Amino acid sequence: MGKSINTMDTKILLAADKLEKYGDIVGHLGKNGFSCIITAADGNEVLKHLDGCMPDFAILDANLPVLDGFQLCKLMKSAEFKRCENIPVVLLSETFRTSMASELAKSVGAYGILHAPFAVDDLLFLIYNKLYPERIPVNKAGSLKYKAKVMIADDDADIVRALKDYVSAEGYEVSVAQDGQESIHMLGVEKPQILFLNCDIPKLSGRDILKWIKETIPEIVVIVMIAHGSEFMAVELLKAGASDYIIKPFDSKVVSEICEDALRRYNINLINKREGDVELKLLSMVDGMVDGVILLDTKGRPTLVNKAGKETLKCLDIKKAEDDSIISINNITTKEIYDEIFIKKQRYISFEINTKGDSEKYFVIIASAVTGFAGENIGVVIVLRDVTREYQLQYQVIKSEKLYAVSNLIAGAAHELNNPLAGIQLCTDLVVNEPSISEKAKKYLGRIQKETEQIQGVIKSLLTFTGNYTLSKEHVDINEIIEDILRQKSNQFDHSDIRVVKLIDEKLPAVFVDKHQIKRVFLNIIENASSSMEGLQSDKSLTVKTEGNKELVKITISDTGPGIPKEHLAKIFEPFFTAREYKKSKGVALGLSVAYSIVHQHNGRVYAKSESGSGATFVIELPLR
Repeated sequence: MGKSINTMDTKILLAADKLEKYGDIVGHLGKNGFSCIITAADGNEVLKHLDGCMPDFAILDANLPVLDGFQLCKLMKSAEFKRCENIPVVLLSETFRTSMASELAKSVGAYGILHAPFAVDDLLFLIYNKLYPERIPVNKAGSLKYKAKVMIADDDADIVRALKDYVSAEGYEVSVAQDGQESIHMLGVEKPQILFLNCDIPKLSGRDILKWIKETIPEIVVIVMIAHGSEFMAVELLKAGASDYIIKPFDSKVVSEICEDALRRYNINLINKREGDVELKLLSMVDGMVDGVILLDTKGRPTLVNKAGKETLKCLDIKKAEDDSIISINNITTKEIYDEIFIKKQRYISFEINTKGDSEKYFVIIASAVTGFAGENIGVVIVLRDVTREYQLQYQVIKSEKLYAVSNLIAGAAHELNNPLAGIQLCTDLVVNEPSISEKAKKYLGRIQKETEQIQGVIKSLLTFTGNYTLSKEHVDINEIIEDILRQKSNQFDHSDIRVVKLIDEKLPAVFVDKHQIKRVFLNIIENASSSMEGLQSDKSLTVKTEGNKELVKITISDTGPGIPKEHLAKIFEPFFTAREYKKSKGVALGLSVAYSIVHQHNGRVYAKSESGSGATFVIELPLR
């Protein structure tokens, strides 16, 4: 459109779903004399304007709804819209940033394409260049062409001139560097898509330039320029990172073909680089996850395992086939997982598993299908989530609720028992002091008093367990308590054929404790040890050892019974829990719970060490103060 038109009368069609997405284009054009701006929000509105009010220039958003900018431009240049074929079209894009977009724009007949963010002045210059070429600066016109940038690195003026003419004629923007250092600088600033390189360029060798490009901007396509008979040198340069070579002197047709091929290579390189960047980010993200991630192919072979997954697999029982495919994870087979996902079409499947051993862990396994671009099944992704902490918190909540319920029960029962016991004790005291009572009756009454006191002692221990009892502390010799208990139970040991071994530290320091409550602790543990050895035919031995230092006294009580399974060790101090599954339990299984509570109230520690079949050892540690 070369006719003279006043800018006030120039009709410009601006189509974008949101006018502000590319800045204040309408305002900027208005300030420069273009007051007749027609706006459209989608492809339908553009078609209506083209049918009714023919614009002189069209600016179309490449991502326009209904019909995008590329589609509209192609329609405008078609025979169906013959009236519009001479309307210059500039496409605006905020997503298509590669030179492929420029090629696509050219193929549909667009005059140019601008990638956001861009200066609105560039758009103004494009309008000037097409409608008012006399208004645009000469040095600006060249930069508005949308073909790729080409850089020539050579110090031979004749070679540069010839090549520049050929490349410019093909519509490329050309820059020139005359030595290696200038080449590196301009490559960083200009960022061309194609580089024609003379490897004998001064100041920096061609190999060094190739190495820098490979490390810094590997998507650039490098064409090395060589003389006839230097093909062997070309091979070495191709190995060093060049993409292609061209033989001097140049032929315009060869230059054209090489430039087109180089531009295609650049687009492929750019796509590969972006895919590589995305893949690297995804791999980094997956590897940084706290959950274990395992990607299996359709045969069950691991193709990716992140860092957390490798650590998790060490804790689990993994069975593999000869081809390294996973057969099962603990008791869950991969066949079971694949059947649920691929045959029963479950979106995902989850299991709960736990590890055995010294440190028990709990995991949730979540498996789901992995599909390819065409929707085909290409494998399964398994997420291993460590929920040990959640299980522990849940366990603590349940344990607290259980302890609260037991505490209320015991406190109520103790109150109900103490009242009649007090009455029994009072009546016994009154009767035993009567002069007329026979010696035989006094003996029975004394037995009643002793048993009543023992029951009251048990009630006090239970109240200690609930926290409703105040300790009466005094300095106590632990050895004396141990000796007293062993004498008291000597008949039981003889009857059960239990051999008692005492390893007593005669220099054991005194501890500040409630004597009766600590005695209850030792008695409960010793009774448990004796009960565990009942019915055994092999050697039955009970070992009690005391030792101390400047900070605490340590009491160790060991038996040769059947031991406690490892999975029970963390639970044996819970109320109502009994590990004596090999015999009928006596009582309500509160002995160890009471012992634990008493020791805890003395700021001490009690724990058990055992393995199934190897006896059990209980350790009580009491601070001196």
